Amino acid sequence: MREPAAPGAGGPAAPAAQADEPLQHALPEEQDAAPHPGYYNPAPVSPTPARLIIQPGTDADGTPRLNARVEVQEGGASSLSSVATLCNSAVGAGVLSLPFAFRCAGLAGGLLLCLLVAVAESFSLYVLSKFAERYDAPSYGSLVRRALGRKTASSLSAIMLLYLVGSCIAYLVIIGDTFSALAQQAFGIGAYTDRQPILLGVGLLVILPMCFARSLAALEWVSAGAVAGFLYTSAAVLLRGSQVVAARTNPWAGILLWQPDLRQALYSVSILVFGFNSSANAISIFSELDSYPHRLVVLLPPSPMQYASLRPLAPRPRTHKLIGMLGVILVAMTLIAAGYIVVGAAGYAAFPGTVSSNLLNTFPQDDAVMQVARAVIGLMVTGHYPLAFVPARVAFADLLHSLFDVERPPHWMEVAFTLVFVGGSLGTALVITDLGSVLHLIGGTAACFMVFLLPGLLCWNGAVIKATASTLNLDALAEGEEGGSDGLASADGAGAGPSAPLLYAKKAGLRTHGVLFVSESRMWWAGLGLLVLAGLVFVITLVTAGGGAE
Repeated sequence: MREPAAPGAGGPAAPAAQADEPLQHALPEEQDAAPHPGYYNPAPVSPTPARLIIQPGTDADGTPRLNARVEVQEGGASSLSSVATLCNSAVGAGVLSLPFAFRCAGLAGGLLLCLLVAVAESFSLYVLSKFAERYDAPSYGSLVRRALGRKTASSLSAIMLLYLVGSCIAYLVIIGDTFSALAQQAFGIGAYTDRQPILLGVGLLVILPMCFARSLAALEWVSAGAVAGFLYTSAAVLLRGSQVVAARTNPWAGILLWQPDLRQALYSVSILVFGFNSSANAISIFSELDSYPHRLVVLLPPSPMQYASLRPLAPRPRTHKLIGMLGVILVAMTLIAAGYIVVGAAGYAAFPGTVSSNLLNTFPQDDAVMQVARAVIGLMVTGHYPLAFVPARVAFADLLHSLFDVERPPHWMEVAFTLVFVGGSLGTALVITDLGSVLHLIGGTAACFMVFLLPGLLCWNGAVIKATASTLNLDALAEGEEGGSDGLASADGAGAGPSAPLLYAKKAGLRTHGVLFVSESRMWWAGLGLLVLAGLVFVITLVTAGGGAE
């Protein structure tokens, strides 16, 4: 291909067919930074936020020439909007069980567990973002598929489906509690204001039709209103809780700093894991983040080069985008933890011996402030149900594709899945009224799988790749694809071009070499820590099942 002339210099005439078509060229730095889809890039660099646009033109005397200009690339999502989205991903049904979790663990125990889970979740989110960048993955599913293979991705789809079923059951439990309390306060106690008929009515007449809709654009208010609803509920709980505590002769009466029953104290762990979980959307948030986002935490070093000289346990982001995501994670998790601690501590302090796993059930029905909170939360979770059903439908389609090679489910199968999903979750919510038991089960199994287990496997996979995989050159890869070979470069980089990034084969790592002990790798030890944590949470969930009886 002929080199274009420099700006302002005469050049060869462009073909007539291309006279109106601009030629877009990535700058050299941007070419080197672009990872090859499906391959592992252990050393990504920040892309150049500009591109060179070359268009054919003519001088005043009619001489053909090429005109060039530099166009700044459009940025992605801002840091602040990413913080709001990440907070919205975590805040949900789990917030109503926080005072119950504090009741199980004690005031100081609940505070400590909140901080520990927030730190562990923050580290997990950073790991997911780091590997999403290395694999150029736009979603959690695509990351697992590229890094760990189709079988592991299928297991993620199944676990994601289980997690969403549990979340929707929790939403229905809340709907039954909140709307029945509102109806009984307005119309009195009767057969039609009881929990079961109201739950059936909302489920069949409101939620089921919304789940059949192909577009949920009308529910954009749910995402915008979820954080506002959480803030209002937090303020209402803090206000009423403070008033109840102040009215007692002994404000500390009945409040335990530490729960002496270890089994009951550990019951709160799974509830908190569910409450802090935002892993499902973290990679999408990182993918949409601006390449050079605003640094929210001023204490973080601004340049990737400065992280290399930090202590061994410090993070090592290689791009400005990952530094920005680190700030987003820290700010979002700090806000979530602060809000959760306020709600949990205030609700527990107000009703230390009687707080329910659904906090709103503890407050009287004639309290106008809490009735507004019930209405807000009820509307929010009613809108969240169909929003959660959409990824559940996608996970079901992914499972069919992986297991039975079905490209797209037929319409009748989608209808049947919708009916079974809504009917099954609705029937379960009619029988199970304890919100805490639902969150405990889902948090200790499906959420634990996404938050700790898969990030741990990603760390191990990266450590094994670094220790064993061969270097891959993009030019050699392209030649190999044309010639039918695998296009792998030798381990010493033979044949690698000067501009080729260091890439590793997509089947390198655990799929090729299995589990290896890489003692010198920080990544391997980080993965071990996450896997051990996943195992502990799962065992705690099994041991404490039924231990948080109200």
